[in-house]
Amino acid sequence: MTTRQKRKDRITKARQKQIMDAALSVFSAKGFGNSTVADIADAAGIGVGTIYNYYKDKQDLLISLIAQSLISTDLVKLLGNPQARNNEELMQLLLEERLAFGLDNAQKMLFLFFEIQRDPRLRHQYAAEVVSPLLNKLEKYIITQVKNGSFRKVDAKVIARTFAASIIGNAVLYRLEQRDSPFKKSRVKEIAEEIRDLFIHGLEVK
Repeated sequence: MTTRQKRKDRITKARQKQIMDAALSVFSAKGFGNSTVADIADAAGIGVGTIYNYYKDKQDLLISLIAQSLISTDLVKLLGNPQARNNEELMQLLLEERLAFGLDNAQKMLFLFFEIQRDPRLRHQYAAEVVSPLLNKLEKYIITQVKNGSFRKVDAKVIARTFAASIIGNAVLYRLEQRDSPFKKSRVKEIAEEIRDLFIHGLEVK
């Protein structure tokens, strides 16, 4: 990649973050249904046309916000090359990375999921563009481990969803319980180890 291309990519990512931050602020204040692309452009301090250079419409923006909440660059890298690590190390890294994000962004995640549930078209788009690709990667990893003898025979679809739900659900519970929650940002590594051991020792061949 050339220096010019790298600079262009940095500018693109910065602009997308600027737009998504503004969108989240507007959606949170006005609700998704009452928000317009013009509102988001005003909040971001840019022209409406600039937003359309990156996103098709406000639905596309909302999906992008949720995708950002569920799928990070680090997560994609980890699942893209699982053979680079043993099962315990991979699961530990996945859990630490996603739990840390979830605890930091629990309120945002709750709001975004609530908005998705209100619109059938958004639910369908969310399932197709965010949920299915992520679950497919998890399922493929589990199936591979079953084939090579590391995991006992299991329903990969069920296990993948249970793994994802443990992260999302714990972030939601953290927000609901607040100070009473045993999930603390300072304990992410320890908590990840507990969940990792629960999954690994329930999956590995004895």
